[in-house]
Amino acid sequence: MQQGIAMSTSSPLISVWVITYNHAGFIGKCLDGILAQQTIYPVEICLGEDESSDGTREICRKYAENYPDVIRLFLRDRNDPGRAGCASAWQFNFIETFRACRGRYIAMCDGDDFWSDPRKLQKQVDYLNQHPECSGCFHKVGQVDEDGLILCADMGYPPRRQDFYSLNFLLRHSNFSPMLSVVFRNHENVAPDWIKQAPFADMIIHAGNLRNGYYGFIDEVMGFYRVHKGGLASGVPRLQNVKATLEVYWLIGIHFGLCALPAYRQGIRALRVSYYIEWLMGLLMPKKWKQRFDLKIGRKMRSIARRILTLGQ
Repeated sequence: MQQGIAMSTSSPLISVWVITYNHAGFIGKCLDGILAQQTIYPVEICLGEDESSDGTREICRKYAENYPDVIRLFLRDRNDPGRAGCASAWQFNFIETFRACRGRYIAMCDGDDFWSDPRKLQKQVDYLNQHPECSGCFHKVGQVDEDGLILCADMGYPPRRQDFYSLNFLLRHSNFSPMLSVVFRNHENVAPDWIKQAPFADMIIHAGNLRNGYYGFIDEVMGFYRVHKGGLASGVPRLQNVKATLEVYWLIGIHFGLCALPAYRQGIRALRVSYYIEWLMGLLMPKKWKQRFDLKIGRKMRSIARRILTLGQ
């Protein structure tokens, strides 16, 4: 475990949000990438461990003991009464760890992902200081498998290459910025309580941020997203992901008052078409063929189709 520079939890400018559950094989890589950051800004790591059964909790304890001035460790209890109303087990840890973040800026990294550029935080906070019109910024990412082998060194751009991305873009094209790539300005109610009803929450965080300003884009790969069977998104079929995304659209439409926006209606239309296409492909293609298709040309084809369905906007 190597630390890049001295960090402090006493008055952090940046809070790094990390949640982890049964990530024993991954959490060390995640925390090492954060601890290796070379930045002039004081940083805290808010680490929410969700009562894992594979040794993740013990690894987190060891890191917190070794870096007590950096890591604030939150050991969650699966019987905590605060979990009342949560549709799934992960939501309590997700929300409470965000609420623990004290920094002016928040960076995110799930316990199974990792950062690869030691100057990531410095670059992104510098960018936000130079662009007060932006609520956050993000960068390109790569993709690895559960053994750390690179599946894709550069996942490329969002559906349309731009310098700035708006709330309308998010609504038309769905998620375009992986959580591990985003640094954003902290604000009131970052993680609203109604996340307890969401099948996933990254789009809710982004939508809340984008109501306050654009996301800027940095054209560099500075982190890697891990695909593995235990992943919240990567471990489930594509059809189920599309259905979950429709549920999230409904939640943000209601709670953020977005249902009347043309971009929102275009996004819903594109998702409904995508759902029926995925359903049909699941009937016609063997499971292994479908998985290979999704990993290779499927992503590009979905991007092209969504641009057509949203009128190329």
